Amino acid sequence: MIPLLGTLIVIAIACQWYTNQAIRQAEAYFPPQGKYVKVAGVRLHYVCQGSGQAVILLHGNPGFLQDYPPETIDRIAQKYSVYAFDLPGYGYSDRLDLVTPQVQAQLLRSALQKLGIDRPILVAYSASSAIALAYALRYPDEVAGIVLFSAIAYKVDQALLPFARFAQSSLLETLLKFVPPVLVKSILFTYLKKAFLPKSAKTDYLKAAKALWTRPIQLQASLEDSKNLQSSLDEMKKRYSEINVPVLIVVGDGDNFVSAKENSYRLRDRLSHSQLIIVSNTGHAIPQSQPQEVVKAIYIIGQQI
Repeated sequence: MIPLLGTLIVIAIACQWYTNQAIRQAEAYFPPQGKYVKVAGVRLHYVCQGSGQAVILLHGNPGFLQDYPPETIDRIAQKYSVYAFDLPGYGYSDRLDLVTPQVQAQLLRSALQKLGIDRPILVAYSASSAIALAYALRYPDEVAGIVLFSAIAYKVDQALLPFARFAQSSLLETLLKFVPPVLVKSILFTYLKKAFLPKSAKTDYLKAAKALWTRPIQLQASLEDSKNLQSSLDEMKKRYSEINVPVLIVVGDGDNFVSAKENSYRLRDRLSHSQLIIVSNTGHAIPQSQPQEVVKAIYIIGQQI
């Protein structure tokens, strides 16, 4: 028993050393590119560009602000003041102890207030749709409009998030945090390949995702957000009809992650000021695979506010 215990301890130490080395290497290759705003004791990393009406870009789970390509931000910034955030625990933003979409909405609002941003257009992708909806429900007079891509508003498909199954077991969740990043990368590659179908992810995005998404802090964030999402949606969905700002919902006809009928269509029918756009020959990852649709949608909603 003692030799076995000693072997396990050595293996654990070796895995931890390897993980720490991988983290340092990943952050050296892909360092933070933006600024920080500190609220509620945590730092949120963001990039900003342009001037005028504020547009806030929120990424998916797993994800980071790079979900929106630099060229997309450049184009939006020609007409708007655009801010792309790393959500708590993702990219280079700190993580809170307890995080739900409602808490993230409150944290985002505090950050926007500190940055002097008033009545922004909220742009959300996939799981972050819950944050945008929570923001609109909690602060109805502080949102100009909303754009949702591949929205998750009612039902979370457990096949959607690559680590969702682990989030349902405390033991598996704990063990996953100690798995060397190289092993997690194979899971992420399968996830990204499916998300981008029928197109494929760009090489630079794929490299950054494999490097940064596999760090323990981001794995933990992804697990916790996966665990909390469905209960938050169940709480909010009863109040969606209270949202009175213009909402544009964009979904790909080939999205095999999220059911459009269970989410985008239902939300469109519940909101009195909403519009649904279906993008042909497109999967789940619209911000990366169809960046022109992001710009187009923001321009459309901008004309309605």
